[in-house]
Amino acid sequence: MSCDVAAEPIPGLTPAHGRSAAGFGAAQGISVGALTKAYGAQVILDRIDLDIAPGELLALLGPSGSGKTTLLRLLAGLDSASGGAIRLGGEDAAGLSVQERRVGFVFQSYALFRHMTVFDNIAYGLAVRPRRLRPSKAAIAARVSELLDMMQLPGFEKRFPSQLSGGQRQRVALARALAIAPRVLLLDEPFGALDAKVRKDLRKWLRDIHDRTGLTTVFVTHDQAEAMEVADRVAILNGGRIEQIGAPGEIRERPATAFVRAFLD
Repeated sequence: MSCDVAAEPIPGLTPAHGRSAAGFGAAQGISVGALTKAYGAQVILDRIDLDIAPGELLALLGPSGSGKTTLLRLLAGLDSASGGAIRLGGEDAAGLSVQERRVGFVFQSYALFRHMTVFDNIAYGLAVRPRRLRPSKAAIAARVSELLDMMQLPGFEKRFPSQLSGGQRQRVALARALAIAPRVLLLDEPFGALDAKVRKDLRKWLRDIHDRTGLTTVFVTHDQAEAMEVADRVAILNGGRIEQIGAPGEIRERPATAFVRAFLD
């Protein structure tokens, strides 16, 4: 076996062609048509249409209860839609499991395993794969090392979550999501539990990670400045519908509805 373990083929992780330095393949677009989610008579999402370009970073912005997180969970396959369709890279996602969708999901609460080291947390998604799809221990170790360097956390692999700051925990959570080489990356209020200064620092860091991986990324935030600074486009939701979607400057200068105008004031 070659001593260059980082070059070992990893099923579902190392693309056969066009591999980037960080081990990510071609970005996948997302297409949503008439997507609806209801609980009885309560409509959470109301026939949403949305196209997200491959490699785009889209922010979902809006008041509490507008449907932002519900939309994210439907994209991930964590909830099922009441109607409509989701296509990932042109493929109908209706028949795909969460694992088959290959979505990286980062929660506000980090959701790290407290009893596991940083290394084991990041490696988890690879280590629990079926034996026939599981990379070798050497390949997993190389992947974790690569991601720790990307997250600016080299040497942290033996620490436990309790030994990390909030910002460091969130970086580990993102590394774990990236370890499986997801088709798309979804982030639900990723900096919501952090103080204002750390949030501001991590905005630029998130944009840098996005540009380096080239992944199609969707993130939910209630912070207008965060959405406008980080995203390529911003979708503003209200009452389960998209009020406006566009580049940050376009939305600021030309709010499309009275709601958007009032929301941004």
